[in-house]
Amino acid sequence: MAEGKGPLRNILSGERAIWAVLGALIAAHLILAFLLFDPKPFVGGDNAGYMALAESLRTGEGYRNIYLPDAPRHAQYPPVYPLILALAGALGGSLITFKILSVLFTATAVLFLFLLARARLGVAAALAATTPFALSPLLLYYSHWVLSEAPFVLLTLVALWAAERMGRSRRWLIIAVAAGILAYLTRAAGLPFLVALLAVLAWHRQWRRLAGVGGAVVVAVGGWWLWGKLAATRSAEVYASNFLLVNPYAPEQGYVGPGDLLIRVVENLRLYAVEVTPQALAGRQPPGGLALMALLTALLLLALAIVAWARDVREPRTLEGFALFYVALISLWPQVWTDQRFLLPLLPVLFLYAAGGVIWCFDFMRAARPQWVLPVYGALLTLLAMPADVRVTLQNQRCMRLYRQGDALACYAPRWRAFVQAADWVRANTPEAAIVITRKPRLFYYYARRQGDVYPFTFDDAAMLAFLDGIAAEYVVVAGLSQTTSRYLVPVIRSVPERFALLHQIGEGAASAYVLAYSRPDAASGGSEP
Repeated sequence: MAEGKGPLRNILSGERAIWAVLGALIAAHLILAFLLFDPKPFVGGDNAGYMALAESLRTGEGYRNIYLPDAPRHAQYPPVYPLILALAGALGGSLITFKILSVLFTATAVLFLFLLARARLGVAAALAATTPFALSPLLLYYSHWVLSEAPFVLLTLVALWAAERMGRSRRWLIIAVAAGILAYLTRAAGLPFLVALLAVLAWHRQWRRLAGVGGAVVVAVGGWWLWGKLAATRSAEVYASNFLLVNPYAPEQGYVGPGDLLIRVVENLRLYAVEVTPQALAGRQPPGGLALMALLTALLLLALAIVAWARDVREPRTLEGFALFYVALISLWPQVWTDQRFLLPLLPVLFLYAAGGVIWCFDFMRAARPQWVLPVYGALLTLLAMPADVRVTLQNQRCMRLYRQGDALACYAPRWRAFVQAADWVRANTPEAAIVITRKPRLFYYYARRQGDVYPFTFDDAAMLAFLDGIAAEYVVVAGLSQTTSRYLVPVIRSVPERFALLHQIGEGAASAYVLAYSRPDAASGGSEP
């Protein structure tokens, strides 16, 4: 009996050590996430859209764009994340609460990457893949925004982990399908996992499971598609058509053809390899020497990952299909959208496959693999990320100090400060029912509580004015947030100045914002242009 206790004690001790290391990694992620915590809303606007949808659900108005006039039904973003925010809001949650939820989602994603990598490659490789992911500048950046990236990455990793374990087990299959469907209903980019799961079941000729999973996928995907058709909202139609535009922010450039689409794929793959992936490893705008090191590391990682994928795809599992189909998806998006945001769900898979590629190299050479190889792999990737983590932390602490001292706009760039100040002015000086045209109507609704829409991207002055008249616009906010404002909106204001009257100006130059009253032809009055 005494002899049996020794090995058991050693096993438990080893397992405890593994979980202690993983716990330390998650703790490090949480500490860095809160050091990098940014109290302001994400300025892209999607977060305000999610919060508006959550408010609509919470107040019983349904799934609607309450920031738009007449509050039409929403069909662009799937409903899982707004439902999470609605529940948190019903329990008294606010912007900061929503941000803390994102931190918890990313911390839990670190756990599930470890579980996935351990099931596939073992403990050493799992820790080597999880460490750089936990401290990645990219994951940390999205850990504090009210965006669907954090829950989407978590649900995707849960689905991949369950699929890795499912074998012939019905329980793990159900978990994989449920997590995959929830991921899809969080972001439509979750579709590659569902397609991969169906493809693997077909490959292994598991026809009964294929029929059951296929039925569940058809219900989920078909249900969301049907909702989109019934809602028939302008935002959903615009979003769908953007895919085929050369540039969604310059629609006059037209639509892509088959040749253009092939060029787009090649260029996107190049951008992800030589720009986006290095930035994901070392942060945006690293200094020269570090930038070169990040580029070389990214290319090496991609080579190792491709080798490991090519080895494993001979006996494909869901992970292989997901990697292939997700890469295909992001390579088809318009190039102006090629960004780290779309790489984030693939980043943990890249770290996992690259660790597998390291193992393959030694197997290929039929050489014994030293125990230090995988820890060094993880440590080097982590060291590459640390300068960016430290730099951004120091920058953030400066603005946070001013924020705690009472400057609510301390963390905003000057042009965004002007935009928020314009929204505050509109909220204090216009009727609640006023319709306001801005470049960021969802963010404007968050700050000003005024409905409105974005101006159309057209050079046709008559079409622009017809849109303003048709929406019953009463105010227009001009701010330097996007080149589309100077390209499409400002020329119309200058061509018919009698329609626009300057009410309020904030700042000068690029850091300025203007609030103008808009008059329809039957009520036009003199005014001044910005």
